[in-house]
Amino acid sequence: MNLRELRYSKGLQRKFVAEHINISGKHLNDIEKGKVNLTDKMCKKLSKFYGIGEDEIKLMYLEGKNSKNEAKCFS
Repeated sequence: MNLRELRYSKGLQRKFVAEHINISGKHLNDIEKGKVNLTDKMCKKLSKFYGIGEDEIKLMYLEGKNSKNEAKCFS
């Protein structure tokens, strides 16, 4: 499961999550897609928001980043 799938599984819209962790919706989208690096600060915010460990957030981030790269291979 990646970060976007986590958000979807909780029935949350990107705008809602972004507002609660004080970033733009575009920035959250870029994090979920692995287009930008996941900082320790952002990892902590996401961990606190979703109520899961930082290690899980990092693994989900990498899953999203890897799925982006896999999609490029099949394009």
